[in-house]
Formats: sequence, structure tokens, C-alpha cells
Amino acid sequence: MAIYPELKGRVAVVTGAAQGIGASTAREFAQQGTAVALLDIDEAGAKKVAADISGARLMCVRTDVTDDQSVTDALARVAGEFGGIDILVNSAGGYGKLTGVEELPVDDWDRTVTLNLRGTFLMCKRAIPYLKKSKAGRIINVSSISGRTLFGSTSPAYAASKAGVIQLTRFLAIELGPSGITSNSIAPITTLTPRVKALRTEANIQQIASQIPLRRLPDPEDHANAMVFLASDAAAYLNGVSLDINGGRILM
Repeated sequence: MAIYPELKGRVAVVTGAAQGIGASTAREFAQQGTAVALLDIDEAGAKKVAADISGARLMCVRTDVTDDQSVTDALARVAGEFGGIDILVNSAGGYGKLTGVEELPVDDWDRTVTLNLRGTFLMCKRAIPYLKKSKAGRIINVSSISGRTLFGSTSPAYAASKAGVIQLTRFLAIELGPSGITSNSIAPITTLTPRVKALRTEANIQQIASQIPLRRLPDPEDHANAMVFLASDAAAYLNGVSLDINGGRILM
């Protein structure tokens, strides 16, 4: 793991921190000496992740990223406890089932788009006033390979919402650049998270891995390392970028 000394003492907010990419990202920032707020609707899960992290300033806040008041209150708590916010990582997201448009229930569409796109929008919107007070404000949104191109089986709602996350990130890059805030996203390929393992069979996982030049699916840490880099001073001039973290499967 690369070490970025400048991240020590900064404050990172990570949503979806109870598992998967969010949990790994919280751990990686903590190892950098960053103060980390673990936000998740599953507060018990976030506390379990935090209990395995030592030597870092941590706090867990139950947050429904789709609810404006919940987001507003959570960020106020974090800023009050840690004295500000420097880094926002929007990792909360997902979808319910693999299906086509015709078979997809409208309620599933609404829930997926609300979680992935509205949730990211609300977190960014309410974090901006705090990030403007930082000397190194960073927004890092988790999109997906499904938001960049059609790859394998996925949810149409998930693909559409994750494409929206990328475009929202670009808009933020232009809007917030003059305030010294960078906004970037990552676009992971199917990742070996608990959610993916529950949704897909082992045969399906191996079939996907066989199409990747590196011949493996990434672990959550592969994405966490990229986001720590995007938060560092080494990435200070990267703005509006979508990092394709897919082992070379899609080259754009």
C-alpha cells in the first residue's frame, strides 16, 4: 500500500462503509492516518468494521443516503466531531436483481435509481459547504463498468444510475473546480464483495474472470487503493476523471 503523508489528519466521509468497497476504503484511509466517518444505514455493520480498525480517529453514523435530512444531520455530526470534512467517498449503492427492462418491476427501478443517483447527489450537495472550507477538498464517487459500457448481465436501473453518477461527477468537476475541489469517479468491474457473491454463482464469477486480461475479479482493496490515491496530493490535478478499474477488460 502506498503511503500519502498529507492524508494524515484530514477527514474522510465514506458512505456504504458497512461492507464491500466502502468498508475497505474506510480501512485504507484509516491506515493513512485520516480521520474516518463510516456512514451506513446499517450502523451495526459500520461499527463492526470500525471495531477491526485500530489507531485511527473513527466515528460511525447511521445514515440513509436517500433521505435529505438524514444526510444533512450526518454531515453536521461529522464536521462537529472532527472539525470539518476534506474528503467525500460515495460508495453506497447496489441493485436488487439481475433482470431485463421488460421484467424489471417499476418499484425496483425507483429504489435502485434513488439509492445510486439520488443518494450520491444528496451527499455531494450537502457536503459542498464543508468541502469549500478545506484546503484539499475531494469528491470521489463510485460508479461502475455498467455505467461506462454494457458488460455482461446487470440491472438496467443500475447501469443507468451509474452512468448518471459519472455525468454528475463531471458536472461537479466544472462547478467546484474554481473552489479548489476535485471531483472524480471510479468505474469498477464486478468485484468480489459479499453482495456480488450473493447475487452470482461461482460459475458466473469464473466466466466473468475468464474475460479479464488479468484473469481475476478485483477485491474491494483494489478500488480502495485507487480512491486513496485520488484523495492524495499526487492526484491534485485530476478532475472530472472516471478511472476504469477493470483489469483491462474494457479499454476506453
